[in-house]
Amino acid sequence: MLELITNPNEFFSELKRKDVKIKKPLLAIVLPLAVTLSTYQYILINKLSQAFPKEVAQFLTIGAYIGIISSFIRIFAVWFIVAVMMHGISSFFNATGNFRRTFEFTGYGFLPPLIGAIITIPISYCYISQAQLPKITINQLVQNPNIAKTLISGLLPKTLIYSNLLINLVLTA
Repeated sequence: MLELITNPNEFFSELKRKDVKIKKPLLAIVLPLAVTLSTYQYILINKLSQAFPKEVAQFLTIGAYIGIISSFIRIFAVWFIVAVMMHGISSFFNATGNFRRTFEFTGYGFLPPLIGAIITIPISYCYISQAQLPKITINQLVQNPNIAKTLISGLLPKTLIYSNLLINLVLTA
C-alpha cells in the first residue's frame, strides 16, 4: 500500500498484471473511509443534540442514525458511480478492459480522502469535545429558527474548516 503513495505508476502497472481483487481496496480503503466518516457524523450530531431540548434532540438522534447509515452507504455508491463514469469515459476513447478492473482501480482513488479524514477528524474532534454549547429552548427555536444554524456554524471555528479543506485539497491534488 505504501507503493500506492510513493510510486503509483509502478503500483498500478504491477496491479494490472494480477487478477482483479476488489476486496483489497474495499477492506483497506473504502470501508475504513465509510466507518470513519460515519463515526465523525455521529460524534458531531451527538454533540449538537446536547444543546437542544429533549423533544428536539430525539428527532436529531433519529436523523443522525439515518444520516450515519446513508453516509456509510453513500461512500460505496460514490465508488460505484465514479467507476461507471471512468469506465464510460475510457470506453468513449476506445479503451479496452473490464469494469471490475476499473472498479478496483477506482477504489484505490479513495486513499487520499481516507488520509485526509484520518488527519482532520481527530483535530475536529478536539474542538467538538471541548465546545460549550448553550441550551436552546423550544421557545427560542420558535422565535428564531436560525438559532440552530448559528449554533452549528459556531461549533467549529472557520480556521479549522479552512485548514481541513486545504489538507484535503492538497491530498487529492
